[in-house]
Amino acid sequence: MSGAEEFRAAKESRADLARRVNRPGLGDSVTRMVNAAVYRATHLPVRAEKTTTTHPTPTAEGTVPTPLGPSLGNALRTAGARIVALKQNALRTPDGVVRYVDTGAGPPVLLVHGIFGGADAALRQLAPLVPDGYRILAPSRFGYLGSTLPAGASPASQADAFAALLDRLDIEKTAVIAASAGSTSALQLAIRYPERVSALVLVSPNGPGCQHDRPPMPRVLASALWGSERLMWLARRRFTTRVPRMMGVPEDKRLSEADRVRVDAELDGIFPVTERVQGALFDAFVSNPDINDGYEFGRVSAPTLVVHARDDALAPCWAAIALAQSIPGARLHVLEDGGGHLMLGEHPEVAVEIGALLRFTRSAQD
Repeated sequence: MSGAEEFRAAKESRADLARRVNRPGLGDSVTRMVNAAVYRATHLPVRAEKTTTTHPTPTAEGTVPTPLGPSLGNALRTAGARIVALKQNALRTPDGVVRYVDTGAGPPVLLVHGIFGGADAALRQLAPLVPDGYRILAPSRFGYLGSTLPAGASPASQADAFAALLDRLDIEKTAVIAASAGSTSALQLAIRYPERVSALVLVSPNGPGCQHDRPPMPRVLASALWGSERLMWLARRRFTTRVPRMMGVPEDKRLSEADRVRVDAELDGIFPVTERVQGALFDAFVSNPDINDGYEFGRVSAPTLVVHARDDALAPCWAAIALAQSIPGARLHVLEDGGGHLMLGEHPEVAVEIGALLRFTRSAQD
């Protein structure tokens, strides 16, 4: 069977499965009603779909946005305008809407953002790692920037949503670069749809281990804090030393001016939090710990690169090492000079290594 025939067969198989799953029934009807109610209550109406956008792929020089400033009101207006400027496309699925940015031309690369992110975070953090000549797909995951959080969502169903997006765009195969909490659903994509993933890069990934045995805080507290623009802004402005530590910046890390600009951009980048809180709660209490639930890492067949800083206190390095050892043939790149979860500092070798992997898989496909 040719590659094109295998692709058609996989699509037909998923379509048949979707028809069986979506047969009328009480459980399905209730689930769809809940999904629809949640979406209507938390999101604006979806505008007409577009297949591509014409924004240029971000470059390393253009990824740090202007600071939001000291006023909450002005900050929220600026942050909201940034989201509008993304011009996200919308894909309707049986479980809701997937928002995404599609920019550039060439072989596709799917960028998967981390917690408190969205398509904007993927473009800001991961797009600079991609060489010129590639098409960037940056979806906002479940609960982020207008993407629906379906009832019963899981990293596996998020991977199914990624596959649906690839189907919508007629993409047979894509390279995948995922950061932090986004690595869990990226791994599910590589496990569930190995024929769709040409290469897998995991940057500061969420790995398996005992760090998931206890939640970061009670869910009711996280919901109240993370869902409040005012409280999050107060924490961001007043606790200028403690909050970066919560983002994985090492306590003893001496920050350069460039590092401080980067940290400020990431702190500003979580606003407006009300557009991200449902996704953040899903990541913290469902998606991240799910990686301990018997993932079949041996089924990942794509060439894989795992990049992690030795001093990452948010996602421990030993978990990333264990993850790399569980994936057949995976290459592990540990930043011994540190940089924490955000990989602060100058690490040009990371982009070089990712570029080499993308070029290798691109030539193999040609």
